[in-house]
Amino acid sequence: MSLSSLLQSQPFNPAQALQQALECHHGGRFAEAERLYSAVLAARPENVDALQMLGVIKLDRGELVTALQLVSEAMRLRPNTPQILVNYGLVLEALQRYEEALEQFDAAIKRKSRFAEAHNNRGSVLTSLGRYDEALESFKRAIAIKPDYAEAHYNRGSALRKLDQHRDALQSFDRALALRPNYAKAHCNRGAVLEAMGRSEEALACFERALALQPNFPEAMLNRTAALRSLRRFHEALQNINTLLARHPDYADAYYQRGMLLSNDNNYAAAMADYDRTLALKPDHTKARWLSCNAAVPIFYADEAEIPRQRAEYERRVRALRAAYEAGAIPGDMSIGLGLAQPFFLPYQNHNDRELQSLLGGLLTQVMAKRYGAVELAAPPMPGEPIRIGIVSGFFRQHSVWKVGMRGWVSQLDRQRFKIFGYHTSSQCDGETAVASAYCHKFVQGPHPTAKWKEIIAADRPHVILYGEIGMQEDSAELAAMRLAPVQCSYLGHPQTSGMPTIDYFLSGEMIEPADGDQHYSEKLVRLPNIAFHYEPLTFTPAAVTRAEIGLRPDAVAYWSAQSLFKYLPQHDEVFPRIAREVGNCQFVFIQHPTEGVNDLFRSRLERSFAAFGLKAADHCVFLPRMSLSRFAASAAQCDLMLDSIEWSGGNTTLEAIAQDLPVVTHEGRFMRGRISAGILRMMGMPETIAATIDEYVALAVRMGTDTAWRLALKARVIADRERLYRDRTCIAALEQFLERAAHAQS
Repeated sequence: MSLSSLLQSQPFNPAQALQQALECHHGGRFAEAERLYSAVLAARPENVDALQMLGVIKLDRGELVTALQLVSEAMRLRPNTPQILVNYGLVLEALQRYEEALEQFDAAIKRKSRFAEAHNNRGSVLTSLGRYDEALESFKRAIAIKPDYAEAHYNRGSALRKLDQHRDALQSFDRALALRPNYAKAHCNRGAVLEAMGRSEEALACFERALALQPNFPEAMLNRTAALRSLRRFHEALQNINTLLARHPDYADAYYQRGMLLSNDNNYAAAMADYDRTLALKPDHTKARWLSCNAAVPIFYADEAEIPRQRAEYERRVRALRAAYEAGAIPGDMSIGLGLAQPFFLPYQNHNDRELQSLLGGLLTQVMAKRYGAVELAAPPMPGEPIRIGIVSGFFRQHSVWKVGMRGWVSQLDRQRFKIFGYHTSSQCDGETAVASAYCHKFVQGPHPTAKWKEIIAADRPHVILYGEIGMQEDSAELAAMRLAPVQCSYLGHPQTSGMPTIDYFLSGEMIEPADGDQHYSEKLVRLPNIAFHYEPLTFTPAAVTRAEIGLRPDAVAYWSAQSLFKYLPQHDEVFPRIAREVGNCQFVFIQHPTEGVNDLFRSRLERSFAAFGLKAADHCVFLPRMSLSRFAASAAQCDLMLDSIEWSGGNTTLEAIAQDLPVVTHEGRFMRGRISAGILRMMGMPETIAATIDEYVALAVRMGTDTAWRLALKARVIADRERLYRDRTCIAALEQFLERAAHAQS
């Protein structure tokens, strides 16, 4: 019925119409309710209930200006009414006028202390303001007044999620869903918590349940994309996000999510376009702003010329970002997502990155200092006082960063001279996490927001902080950009300078650094003895694997080339067909990248390179899927030797190949990251398989493939001499001396 028809009906009863409108409203028949409220107001313009309830409908539809006008008029006519104050606060909250909204909810509570809705909405605003502890108190009060208040349980879960208190958040969402099983938003946010906990399969089920209840639910579709991406179902993820953008073409977060997918698949040009589109729609989307720089650095290159071109584009973007930030021209809080700024793939280009990293690192430290301020640092240790060593990492678990560095620190540093504080910034854990916890004087498991980590670490007042790596894990990078201890050090877990003025030293090894290594770091380089690892060989039972299972011919010479594909630069592709041409019946075993864009590009590069030598790549190249540690080791054992990647050598991979009795051919590169295998071989007393040039590298690989007796002799030496690599106490003793000097030098 039209508004004019309602008014012309005889007799028109405003009170009766208002009652009908309220019934329609509560029954979800919003269009009918809107017509009836409008009819009441046409007859009685100062009907307060019609004004505020029509305002609520306009609020739900996103017509915020109209909603504000209607509820403001209700406020004028009937000031200080708790329900009107709450509705007015809701409109102000939707307009992001949070402080004003908070005043309205406080006013409502002052007049009606046991008003559950007011307490709940007060908590919602406090969550938006980042005042999470206060928000949780408001939700607690709302639930105490109304235990079956599903929305308050949901909002409590959302605040706990912001605090990374995942288990408590899950309990709140579960309670909300027990009260309201078809609560789509609760299913969606429950999934987001599970995704943050690494339980992506369960998360995906939650998002699909939310979409079954509410098919056009943008946030659930967006989160479904993230879960599919985590599960490496990239094609489905891309289809899902494209469907979302077709329905919501101005959804900034969807462009951001698609940018990450495209970047993962090495489609960097399209990724940069999506990040730029995100920022056009939402200029304060700081995560997109950081990634719009990083996307310029591909995972993998089609040809050598692409490297300097993309390096220049990355530099242009970082310089522009820093200039804009320092000019005050960037909206939003740049500390959000700052850990994403680390250009993980930059050092794989094989250039000296000190200048570029310093350009970025200076910006990162500016942002974090402005956002978080300074902390009171520990005074130098008193005579006889143990030195407090904080170790910050997301890899207190079975991971190369733990195996080649941190495990030795926590297990070997003298407990009489040092107290070890472990700060595990990730939620991932395994048996090695328990080992770390047992060794540490104090061990804190994350995740936590950056502000909470700052509080935890500052309270422990470490004299020295060691970062197992800077550049691989977001939370560690954000903390590294702050000054939390008088002495802060990075390590070769990610063999790249941080560029951050907050990091004082870079810990490396004398056998792996070139003579000019000091020129590659913004930090002061510390050369620990040998390769700087106190390494414990892994103890596990390899899986049963045959050559046939992994695609190897029984009589072929098998070269274990199982590095991450992004270590293979296009200018070195020719080494494989050059070796194959001389050896003949041989195969190179590679491990696939998680995304097909990278795999396809590498295959096409190899096909071109082999064809140039009159060979077929398919006759010589085997690609294995990613696999468990035990199957990885067993597959390595089926090969005859390890062929190291050029300019970014193996470290942990080389150690694990040696554990499977494989001799190693390596090339000693320009930078430490290309010299670790060479250091390992020198420490074993096997320098003769280290090449100084590419031609030497090919010649060594050919000789080892054709001279069976020499290869078997090398294999016997590997078995006899690999113990020299293990449990090296000299690097630990030197580290202890360095830590004492550095901690006391502040006095």
